[in-house]
Amino acid sequence: MKKLIALILIVSLVAGTGLFASGTKESASSDGKIVLKAYMQIDPTLSQYAGHNAIMAAFAEKYPDIVIDPEYASGEAFHQKFQAMAASKQIPDIFTCYGGARSAYVNETGQVLDLGKQYLTDEVKARYSSATWAAQGKNGEYWIIPPSLAVCHTVYANHDLLDKLGLEFPKTYGQWLEQIPVIRAAGYYPVSMGNKDPWVVNSWLLSLLVDRLGGPNWFMDAATGRNGASFTDEPFVKSLEMIKEMTDKGMFSPGVNQMSNTEADQEFYQGKSVYLIDAGWRTSGMDSDLPDSMKNAIQMHVFPHIEGEVTSNTSTATVSEGFGIAAKLEGTAKADAAWKFIQFYNGAEGAAIRASYGEVPSYKLDLSKVDLKPMQAKYAAFQAEHPMGYVFDAVMGAEGVNMLNTDIQAMMLGNGSPKAIAEKYEKFVAANER
Repeated sequence: MKKLIALILIVSLVAGTGLFASGTKESASSDGKIVLKAYMQIDPTLSQYAGHNAIMAAFAEKYPDIVIDPEYASGEAFHQKFQAMAASKQIPDIFTCYGGARSAYVNETGQVLDLGKQYLTDEVKARYSSATWAAQGKNGEYWIIPPSLAVCHTVYANHDLLDKLGLEFPKTYGQWLEQIPVIRAAGYYPVSMGNKDPWVVNSWLLSLLVDRLGGPNWFMDAATGRNGASFTDEPFVKSLEMIKEMTDKGMFSPGVNQMSNTEADQEFYQGKSVYLIDAGWRTSGMDSDLPDSMKNAIQMHVFPHIEGEVTSNTSTATVSEGFGIAAKLEGTAKADAAWKFIQFYNGAEGAAIRASYGEVPSYKLDLSKVDLKPMQAKYAAFQAEHPMGYVFDAVMGAEGVNMLNTDIQAMMLGNGSPKAIAEKYEKFVAANER
């Protein structure tokens, strides 16, 4: 039934709502329905978005007088177009965005409605996990309700391959490096990671290393320039040195910087690599796409212990993207319709649907009453077992992070030193972000 709903929705989107990009639809139809134009960083054809598709179908059935007219994009293509929309002040009625720096190009330009002004009452907030309500704007604004927590660091391990090679998941970083020649001699790659887009190494790996070596307080001090902290300090330089060491010693599969996330995932799924460094939400696609034998073989871990670390056993996470409302709608019926959609998507009904597809929502559902799929059950346990540090690009500005990521890619290809990269980034942050 879920697959049928998703298929019906995808067909209807292609047939009925594909006109957003050409701008030929009006915001209100002749029969009095409210039409909300939307721009979403979602690919509804992928299995990991089956829950989204089901929510959209359920909303359309419950609220036939509110029509969501979406355009979908993903990755850098989404952000590039959204930046252009924001620059021309032509953003759609509703859209997905982050609460922090990654979406500063739109949410710090006065174009996104502060939901706290009118809609976010104490009663509404109490329905969600307390971690949902870290202030998002500089003045305490709330641009979105995050539907879930986005865990951005997981080391997936194929334990069938580990058993075959006579290995165990390493307890320390040093032990992990020692596994490289053993794994390669057996004809496998140690770690798959798709670092083609200039953000992956930051979100999946650098954030974790910075949290372990510096801790959250040092990171926020470096970000703001407090207490004399800077990105030339040892925690940041050593984090870069570790990425270089992992690369130089052959930890990653060939072409790591030319490989997309999808290609890295497939390399791991096909049993070509022992480990995959990726985000926690990848489990949704694993449940849909992998045979039971592979799902049984995969276990979720975090980066092993690092000598001198100041936090232990941590992963990193940020609140997920949520839906924002264009500030130009404030006080209108369209704003109320948009809020109704957001409440449905994030609230009890949408959260129950997403949980049935394996997502762990920020809304307070009793997950013990939800029949989670195997990998999603592991994901729920993973979130409960590991403290979460900051994700680098959820705190730092997009321009500087893009520069940093490009420099890290170059370093992984043999160009540039950790110390020089740290000095360049510190100089940029000092001049532009403090």
